[in-house]
Amino acid sequence: MQQHLQILISLLQKNDLKAMLQHYLDSTEIQNTAQLGFMFQQGEIKSSHFDYFQQLATSFIEAKGLSTSLIAKIQTSNTLNFFTPALKLANNFKKTDEQQRNVLHYLFSNNKILTVAGQPPFNYLRSLMLFGSNITLCDGLCQRDKDNLTPIEAYLFTNKNVTPLANHELSALIALIEIEHKQQDVLQDNYSLFIKALNDICKSQAVLINKELQRILLIATYYRKPIQQVYDDINL
Repeated sequence: MQQHLQILISLLQKNDLKAMLQHYLDSTEIQNTAQLGFMFQQGEIKSSHFDYFQQLATSFIEAKGLSTSLIAKIQTSNTLNFFTPALKLANNFKKTDEQQRNVLHYLFSNNKILTVAGQPPFNYLRSLMLFGSNITLCDGLCQRDKDNLTPIEAYLFTNKNVTPLANHELSALIALIEIEHKQQDVLQDNYSLFIKALNDICKSQAVLINKELQRILLIATYYRKPIQQVYDDINL
């Protein structure tokens, strides 16, 4: 185990919050990301400790700011849940890394688990937008990365999990699309890229391309095109 983590554990055992914060402030950004990862793991191991480690991580991020190297690490529902209080601070939902990607880009494009359980937490995010009055989160939904993709486009373009979304997640994603549409125009130039990408994704997984494929519905919804047109374009 790296020394900076050993020091953190020692200070945790002593419950020396002041020294822990100073140690965090004195550590490098990469070390900070590892330290926050350790806190997340501890909160996951024992649910009774979740709130303590979440509050600790939030206070550290509030004191030093959100490190750009942490952004790409928040890719699952569990990590999002843990870091949500910190992401609500200081416009962190729209803070970007060197790829010009924010947390939503990584959440939506995560390909690690090709199952329903591994899909993005669209419903959770919609709830945050609707009931948390989080304007920064809505702004983050409209940001474009270095490839000119919004988080929803990143999902449509790079997420290889074409397992149908659960109904509540599907309706939430459609609601997020509507939220984005109200804030900015769709970049139609990206449409042809998505047609090729979906074709490649389906072929790599031997997935049958038909008009019932949910990803076709979502592309049609996002780009405001008839489902038949999207289907025909894929099969050209």
